[in-house]
Amino acid sequence: MSLYSALDDEQWPKLLEQVASSFNEVTLSRGFNYFKQQRVVSLISSDGGIIKARVTGTEDYTVTLKLHHLRTSSCSCPVQSFCKHMAAVIMELADRLGYPASQVVNAKHSVRRLAAASAPQASLQALPGMDVFGWHKLLEQYTAHIQPSYDQGVYVEMLRHQLQKIRSASVPFTETDRAFFELHQSLFILHKLKEQNSRSTVNYYTSFMLYRIYDDTHMQFKQLPASFDITLSIERLKQTLAYVRQLLTAEEGHKYLDYGLYTALWTYWIAPYLDTKHWASQEIGSMEQPTAGAASASLSAAKAFLLLQQQKSQEAWAALEGIDMLAKAPASLFLSFLKPLSDSSQWETLIEWLLKIAPFFYSKNSGDFQSYMVYWKAAADHVPEAEPHMWSVLEEAMPHSVSIIEDMLYERQDWKPWLELQMMQGRSPFDHRVSVLQPIEKEAPELLLPFYHQAIEHYVSLKNRQDYKLAVKLLKRLAKVYKKMKRTERWDRFFAGFLERNSRLRALHEEIKKGKLSE
Repeated sequence: MSLYSALDDEQWPKLLEQVASSFNEVTLSRGFNYFKQQRVVSLISSDGGIIKARVTGTEDYTVTLKLHHLRTSSCSCPVQSFCKHMAAVIMELADRLGYPASQVVNAKHSVRRLAAASAPQASLQALPGMDVFGWHKLLEQYTAHIQPSYDQGVYVEMLRHQLQKIRSASVPFTETDRAFFELHQSLFILHKLKEQNSRSTVNYYTSFMLYRIYDDTHMQFKQLPASFDITLSIERLKQTLAYVRQLLTAEEGHKYLDYGLYTALWTYWIAPYLDTKHWASQEIGSMEQPTAGAASASLSAAKAFLLLQQQKSQEAWAALEGIDMLAKAPASLFLSFLKPLSDSSQWETLIEWLLKIAPFFYSKNSGDFQSYMVYWKAAADHVPEAEPHMWSVLEEAMPHSVSIIEDMLYERQDWKPWLELQMMQGRSPFDHRVSVLQPIEKEAPELLLPFYHQAIEHYVSLKNRQDYKLAVKLLKRLAKVYKKMKRTERWDRFFAGFLERNSRLRALHEEIKKGKLSE
């Protein structure tokens, strides 16, 4: 009987399943070495899927391989069955028939891969009728053959490549349900990354990829199809909220990554389309059920966020204090609480919260502090009496607030304190574009005089030609300011005194002549 009729494409996956359940990895590895050393010297096929083979080693052994009932196969070696000789014969047979011997070596992995690759189209077509928890079970099965990689970037790309096959299949989703499914694919990838991290040491590279996927998921909330209509998928929304609540309950520590997903879901998918107070009430009820699990910091933060949607400020603050989370909460967490207060024009309440959380922003994270001050500016615009409190906060945050104070003074055209702040920090006019100083030169040129004088003296004191050139440039700009002020006599007196004080600095005088300030 021809060897080529012993095995076909339908029988090959079944053989791999038998190998995976019968051989251990060590035996398969040793069998692979025998296969590579070409120790299988003969293969004879007979009816019923029976293969007779001879394997050379320290002695010659005869293997009787029964493809349809592998457990009844035998070898003449002392082990008698499921030995390295039998494994080598299976690999040799596979190689001769055009099947990869590597699939036999990695039989368990190959079985999972083939199962995922051959997922019936009917399962994919049933996706619209599943709930989101069913989706996650299917995604788990569909990617079961993908092994985690040390390089999580590679692992994510492998997962995405596999999931892309589902997108390519013509699954009859509505546009809104498709947006939900794609969101849950991202949530599934996050789950797989966190699962891998829990089993190994987390380093910079693994945590970087996790944060990147969180950022990508945030973008999904914002980038909705034009036909997206959440009112057509209310049950899907409820399921998704339930899924994310599970994430909140399980989230440990004070990173609030899953809390960020929850607020993004709320901000972009719920608030623009649905009655927020009604949904907030339902969500709080779900969070307070005993089955919701022990209260985590993220779950308490979510509850506070929802209470603010209901304009229950005191209860929201109590929710944050309830599990003593305030001592470890990052400043960025509080920004999510300020937005609903600002959006609903609760200015007095916003000011109360701004004062309460101010100490959390007295740090070097200028990005968070700038975002925090945006809310202060809005509050002060609507409640002018709050402005002194805002300036007190800025003063308390010194020196980290200096750049913000500068920007605010400039925006308000408070030129004198702005210039004093420049001089206090040893800044030079060259630290700013000409366009920055032009409004001051136009409206209050006399305020620029101390700024220019200080900078000129500084450059001269450095006593090198390059700085002398800068001093001359400023002298020429200073002369124009005096002329604009119609005080040329005062300029003449200053310049004469300047030349006399620095009469021994020959290089400076040379630069002054080049600049055509003197003969």
